[in-house]
Amino acid sequence: MLNSATIAGLDIAYLEQAGDSQYCLLMLHGWMDNAASFVPLIKQFPQQHCIAIDFPGHGHSKHRHDYYHFVDYVDDVYAVINQLKLDKPLVLVGHSLGALVACTFAAAFAELLRGLVFIDGIGPLSLPDSATTEHLAQAIMQRHKLRPAKGFSHLEQAIKLRSVNSGLSEANSRLLVERATVWRDDSWYWRHDEKLKLRSPLRFSESQAKNICQSVSIASLLIAAAEFPLISHSQLIQRQQWFSQLDTCLIAGGHHLHMENPAAVAFAIQQYLNTIV
Repeated sequence: MLNSATIAGLDIAYLEQAGDSQYCLLMLHGWMDNAASFVPLIKQFPQQHCIAIDFPGHGHSKHRHDYYHFVDYVDDVYAVINQLKLDKPLVLVGHSLGALVACTFAAAFAELLRGLVFIDGIGPLSLPDSATTEHLAQAIMQRHKLRPAKGFSHLEQAIKLRSVNSGLSEANSRLLVERATVWRDDSWYWRHDEKLKLRSPLRFSESQAKNICQSVSIASLLIAAAEFPLISHSQLIQRQQWFSQLDTCLIAGGHHLHMENPAAVAFAIQQYLNTIV
């Protein structure tokens, strides 16, 4: 059974499945997703203690007062772990943005983790040094073009839109959308902060991204999507070489393969857990 709660003092919402397992899976979702994206995967682990958070600005979590910067998500994970005070080993499971955050967190705080799983994401986003100024200018201008979100008269419109945009089944789209919307003023509106659509003015350089990946000292697992992956083949080959202990498996499904093919993803995770716990 999944319970919904909010971490006091942080205004970060989460879904939790209690369990007597030896470890806890702390799940970090992708950009513009929410904790519900892990529901199909959690159902594959009925005895496993699982916690899936909503990052700030997503799902039921509070919006930030300022803009959204990648490193602040790493801070969020650190704060969540400190606040929850879990009494069992912790395994981070991150999808997309969550995988990037999990990697960066593990590089800085390996002593807090027992394991690390990436789902279609590896290492932080990076930018060539030569693109820094242009990227900065575009990000600043983008801030001044942000417009308020439009509402939907029917929830099914939002479900269909998310399904089309993300290549999700209607059932999986509904899972995400029901946690991502709110009814007000006779319309359905997205709960997420519109500022999430803005790119961060600064990104890590490629050498910094490499250093972060090389600093991950714990055995890790990358689950890559076989169809329409977020990670290009060339990037995958390059970044795999930056890790000292990384196993990779390719699983059928698109970018949201943990929702589309949860049994296969769960099997890969369980096989990995058996080697570290």
